[in-house]
Amino acid sequence: MAKFTACEQLDFSDNYTAKKQLLATDQVFWLRKVIDSSYPAMVQFCKKRGRQNGPKCCLCNEDAMCPDYKDFEHDVDDNSIER
Repeated sequence: MAKFTACEQLDFSDNYTAKKQLLATDQVFWLRKVIDSSYPAMVQFCKKRGRQNGPKCCLCNEDAMCPDYKDFEHDVDDNSIER
């Protein structure tokens, strides 16, 4: 399991075509296929606000994208993370 603290609204379910990846901090982000480099490939998905256009969005309070940030310990299954 990848265990880390980030906003409780981040969504690491398997409902997306993007692939889960690990940052150097052992936190998870999504890598999605894009049609060209003008679209963000490394993103987060929020249950309240949809796609967040950066891999570090909402992984800590300082990188929160809204005032609803609340710490939560995520447990993401290793088998769902591409390495």
